Amino acid sequence: MRIRSGVAFAVKLIFLLSLCVLVYSAVQIFKAPVEARHALEDWAKKREEAPRLTVPEDETPLPAGMINLPAQPDDSSASTNTSISQSGTTYTEGEVIGEIYFPSLNKRVAILEGTQRPQLKRGAGHYTGSAVVGTSGNSVLAGHRDTVFRSLGSLKKHDLIEVETVDGKFVYEVTGSTIVDGEERGAIKESDTPILTLITCYPFSYVGSAPERYLLSASLIGREPLLQEQH
Repeated sequence: MRIRSGVAFAVKLIFLLSLCVLVYSAVQIFKAPVEARHALEDWAKKREEAPRLTVPEDETPLPAGMINLPAQPDDSSASTNTSISQSGTTYTEGEVIGEIYFPSLNKRVAILEGTQRPQLKRGAGHYTGSAVVGTSGNSVLAGHRDTVFRSLGSLKKHDLIEVETVDGKFVYEVTGSTIVDGEERGAIKESDTPILTLITCYPFSYVGSAPERYLLSASLIGREPLLQEQH
């Protein structure tokens, strides 16, 4: 009798724990779109408050197809959890720093500094230490496969990706993708030219902690500065 009672108690306990896990997962799934939307709203406000480039009347804005980027600032004095933009703006871990837009998917995602759980719950995370968006080097962004980077596998070679920060809008062209083991080191390559690498877990439909990583690569083909309208 005691054995049966013990087994029944264990079954009930397992059921309750499983139910708690399911409820928690459901709450997180419903919260994710809300937090992602709030992050985009934060970026919209920040964009409006950002200093704008005023183009003199006798000059024209930089054409979208022309790349004319200043050298990346020396960030040796910055702490390990910050990055410095081209304009000298310091990005602090957890801060909303921009927006990434996929025209072929009609999807916008906020970009936050850092790739810890709080950042990835709200949008794509910029790997601190990787190149600042738009500068020479490899700018690395990570995102969850079941939320912000859900349709990343649908992007094809030559598709465009637009990334906007306080330094302007940067247009990238997809060059390819690769799949690597999740434990592989050195999968992120350095670059002398401005490139973008988007990372998410793979396979996309995998249940649980996925064993591989999907890496999408793109090259910078254009820049549009944030302009201030002439009055």
